[in-house]
Amino acid sequence: MKRLRILPIVSLAALLAGCAATNQPVSHESVGSQPAVETASVSDSLAAAEGYYRQALAHYVRDDWDAARPLLTRALSQLDSLGPQTEDSRQRVESLRARIRYFLGALASREVPEEREIRGSAALADTLVASPARAGSGRSSAGGGITVVRNERVEKWLRYFQGKGRSEMARWLSRSGRYRPMIEQILAEEGLPDELFYLAMIESGLNPNAYSSAHAAGMWQFIGSRARMYGLRVDWWVDERRDPEKSTRAACAYLKDLYGMFGSWELALAGYNSGEGRVSRARKRRPSCRDFWCLDLPRETENFVPKFMAAALIGSDPEAYGFSPAAPQFPFEYDTIAVTEATDLAVIADAAGVSCEEIRRLNPAIRRWCTPPSDRAVEVHVPAGTGSRVVAALARIPDDRRVTWTRHKISRGETLSEIASAYGTTIKAILSVNDIRNPHRIRAGDYIVVPIGPGASSEEYAGVVTYRVRPGDTISSIARRYGKRTKDVLRWNGLTWHSRIYPGDVITIRNM
Repeated sequence: MKRLRILPIVSLAALLAGCAATNQPVSHESVGSQPAVETASVSDSLAAAEGYYRQALAHYVRDDWDAARPLLTRALSQLDSLGPQTEDSRQRVESLRARIRYFLGALASREVPEEREIRGSAALADTLVASPARAGSGRSSAGGGITVVRNERVEKWLRYFQGKGRSEMARWLSRSGRYRPMIEQILAEEGLPDELFYLAMIESGLNPNAYSSAHAAGMWQFIGSRARMYGLRVDWWVDERRDPEKSTRAACAYLKDLYGMFGSWELALAGYNSGEGRVSRARKRRPSCRDFWCLDLPRETENFVPKFMAAALIGSDPEAYGFSPAAPQFPFEYDTIAVTEATDLAVIADAAGVSCEEIRRLNPAIRRWCTPPSDRAVEVHVPAGTGSRVVAALARIPDDRRVTWTRHKISRGETLSEIASAYGTTIKAILSVNDIRNPHRIRAGDYIVVPIGPGASSEEYAGVVTYRVRPGDTISSIARRYGKRTKDVLRWNGLTWHSRIYPGDVITIRNM
């Protein structure tokens, strides 16, 4: 993965004591402006804040809440006193601040919601206090990796994957060629066992677009609150839970915390599945039980860890379990550029010389047809080797040609909701691009600019939109983009079903 930048790019670093050094993916490149050098005092203060956070967590899991609160407050004070920071440090600061506030809120209420409760035994807390860097020191502290056991519960899942779940496992193994190099590289950088790759496999089948009934999304299946807690952006425009690299970084940070809480990868995996609170309470109910296999946990979690073990066994030697070598998939490689202006993905695709579908495939985190209108840089992945060319091409494109818009005249009685629905966009997007603060103060006769989305309805409005054909476009895909029927687009442009279109051709879309 090569990384090219117009502006400094943020990467998620570990938020644990002893992890003050910046972690950047190897083999990534940077162009453009470089981040300022962080002063030693900022680095030291951030490390101290992380240390206070770790100590507070240790007191928190042994129910010594009165001792935890001042440590969390002290950590916040350290963060508030920081001077100028690099882009990477700012990301670490905001993520750590969110986690500290999360725990302070839990202490204030004295009652923690099910999915958030973090408790533990006094013995576990003593381990954390005695060795605060344990979760952050990674592979060596975890005994060199995760011990993959083989017992009857694991055998059950081995039989499943060799039987009813065979096609599912074969699909996962095939997909692993695309994402495994990237995930294992990040795990190594974060000092975590490479077996954790199989966690993403059983969580999502290595599908960045996976979405569960519990509203968990992405390859690592984060819920929204947890994702934000670990520094991922989740909003209408962008959902970084679906970004394979960023979500892997966030998962590493979360897994480090879980291992620090429980001192066991099996329990950490159980906590990842069902929540720290359930695992902690299960340990309290059976104080003599010191490992996962004798705890009374929800059935899904009791199956989750054996399923992980079975996937790890098969993945380490597929042929030994009857799986043919999967057709190799190209690794998930790309260049990364930073875009500040709202830019149509089709414009970016045109600059890269690929189809819009390819840009969407490389950018599952971008939820809309264009990048968000914001002064904050948004990362966009483009095919490997095209980054510099795309940056140069975008710099030459005027702002008014970066997004497919239409100018709309508001009719009497018309609402923003109706307009948004007709053009396949949202009220929020219309308000944002027109700088409208009060949606109730629009008037009939006013003109507004509307970004046209791919889900525009066939409801007709006054005006004509012209579209310049880009590589990979078809009449059908253009019609879908504007919510029109293919036969109507053909008729408006004097074309037939057998007509060919070429990049640079202009297609007329009627909205009247």
